[in-house]
Amino acid sequence: MVLSPSLAAEEESNTPWEVIKVGNGAIAVPRGWRSFDGLKPTMPIMRQGDGIGVPLVDETSSPLQIGLTVELFPESSDSVRQTVDKLIDGAKRAPGLEQQGKESVKSLKLSDGTEALLLEIAFIKQKSRRSFQMKLVAKGPDSTTWIASGYLVGGKDSTWPINSGRLVEWLKAHVVSMTLNKERIDTKAVEAAYKKRDGNE
Repeated sequence: MVLSPSLAAEEESNTPWEVIKVGNGAIAVPRGWRSFDGLKPTMPIMRQGDGIGVPLVDETSSPLQIGLTVELFPESSDSVRQTVDKLIDGAKRAPGLEQQGKESVKSLKLSDGTEALLLEIAFIKQKSRRSFQMKLVAKGPDSTTWIASGYLVGGKDSTWPINSGRLVEWLKAHVVSMTLNKERIDTKAVEAAYKKRDGNE
């Protein structure tokens, strides 16, 4: 059975992000990003932000691609760790992707107290682009697996799509804002990430 969560944006405000509610969950996404929500049955949220609030090109003058998605897989029997392991294996097998260094998997708690794992992994894509991907994986009490993903892709020699980059850290704050209880979303880290990204900290 495919879960089709309803989406509802928070009331307009002057923040550069908005909270999108998905079923019982929620996540903060950059305001104004192109919406392809529901393009896939398992992907209620799909946003692309190329050139929207971020530069169109990186420091090497290569096009900068950036996006965020939320996927839901109902009635999954896999544990969070098993899901992460499958994501790593799938990435290693993907044609055109050459992994750079070792992937990172960190434990964290969502703002509602749910235990989750954050996967971070870097690639050279099609031999000419540098890609950094992050995936936050959590599992709800109804056995639905939630995966919030963020990606940043630039030129092969760009230093922007790396773990310590300001844009990566800013995007990560959006990804880890995901909560399985929409009443307990916390955007303080998102606000701080905007200040740090823009040099206002």
